[in-house]
Amino acid sequence: MKIAKTEVENIMNMLVSSDTDNGYLAFKAIEAHDFDSKETLGYLIYFYKFCKYNMSEWKEHAPKAHEILQRVFKAYNLESAPITYSRALQLMVEYNVSVDSIELFLERHVKDLTNSLSALGYPTDKLELTIKLKEK
Repeated sequence: MKIAKTEVENIMNMLVSSDTDNGYLAFKAIEAHDFDSKETLGYLIYFYKFCKYNMSEWKEHAPKAHEILQRVFKAYNLESAPITYSRALQLMVEYNVSVDSIELFLERHVKDLTNSLSALGYPTDKLELTIKLKEK
């Protein structure tokens, strides 16, 4: 079953929610999809990087997705450390994932960066960044 970009955004919102029921439902939605293709693997990396759940929680609640992540991370010796923004993006590029998943990743990263700058007192009210990847 193909996953739509809006569905990915909804799942991500559930994964970062403080409501544990939302997280549970997000994991159920993730398990219902096949994220083992180049078209969809980027979304799985995106979910993992930005969600609030660690690898053991993924193993418990989304074992199929956990297995895929473990295989990808093991190939790059990443299974023991948290994944950085740059490493996650590098994986997405190396696995030639969908443009949509990379765009979502970069948008979320910019949003996090903007929030960090704002928390540090930098004026971000006049800052606007738009991410759009060029077609090959």
